[in-house]
Order: sequence, then C-alpha cells, then structure tokens
Amino acid sequence: MSQPFTKINSKALFEELQSAIEEDKRYWIQNDAKIRASTTAKNYDEFRETVAAAHLMSLTKKDMAKKIQTWNSTVRNSSQAE
Repeated sequence: MSQPFTKINSKALFEELQSAIEEDKRYWIQNDAKIRASTTAKNYDEFRETVAAAHLMSLTKKDMAKKIQTWNSTVRNSSQAE
C-alpha cells in the first residue's frame, strides 16, 4: 500500500513554481511578438528574428555610461599611488 501522506519538498516546489512563472512570462512575450510581427514582417526570416529576440530588453542610458576600467594592473596601481 502507498503511504497516504508524504513530506512535501517545499524548496523543489518553489523552484518548480518559479520556473513555470518564468516560462509563462516568456510565452506571453513571444506571443505578443508573434502578433506584432505577423502584421509588420516582410518575410519569414524577419518574423522569426522578431520572435526570437522578443525577450531581449533595450539598453538604457545607464547601461551605456562609460565605465573607466584599466586592464593593465601596473598602470592602475601607479596611477592610484600618485
């Protein structure tokens, strides 16, 4: 006979729920892109590329800000010492 009550792994259940939520979000984003692309795409390749890139977000000004980064550690250390 099977046991009527078993312990539920709440961590695994939570991870499965999060995965399902993300999958559902991506589905609706792609579905919206399909609807938009079906009226605007000139050919199938353009349609496919639009749908494939639907989950990507555009860059903001903050993302484009130049960050000063010195790859040469010797130069970086000598400029900090001055």
